[in-house]
Amino acid sequence: MLGDLENQLIALIKDSPLGLRLKTVDSLPDTPDKDVIKRWGLDAPAAYVVAMDGSISQAVATPQFVVVLVARNARGHQAARRGDGKTIGLYQMLDAGIAELHGGQTEDASWQVNRYQFLQEDALREQGLHVALVQLQADTDPPQKEAVNLGEFLEFHADYDLEPHTPAEHPRWLDENHDAPAPDMHSHINPQEGT
Repeated sequence: MLGDLENQLIALIKDSPLGLRLKTVDSLPDTPDKDVIKRWGLDAPAAYVVAMDGSISQAVATPQFVVVLVARNARGHQAARRGDGKTIGLYQMLDAGIAELHGGQTEDASWQVNRYQFLQEDALREQGLHVALVQLQADTDPPQKEAVNLGEFLEFHADYDLEPHTPAEHPRWLDENHDAPAPDMHSHINPQEGT
């Protein structure tokens, strides 16, 4: 359900007049915090979609998503916020995003925007980035057992390592260097062949 809804929101934004003005429309990258700001700077103007906590009540699921809007402009903060006629600004992105998403229809949901927020992080400002979050939700059917296809369970893999409190190896675990040496034992189990 969530993966489908995320893809539908990405397609909704990409196919909108806003999407045509953006360099990047994608799911929020799974990038370490120290690198995400660099990536946002390279991808701006951009919109990223990510699922948030949702709720289920009776027979209705209410998934929530956030669309992260990122603007940047070499002409300065006013152009980054308001646009300069060539590059879209954050305020324009926010207006267009709300207009497109509030009441927006995708294959599995009808969306409602319920909040927006500007990020005021120093690290963003230092990179000349202006960022806003648009939170939206939809009421939809919860996943059904028949519709969930996890595929066959083909293989189980596990790495076993030493106990983290073994006195001789404790400093390595404290440094969070779990790569060296290699795990003490590997185990591969194919359930169809037995153990």
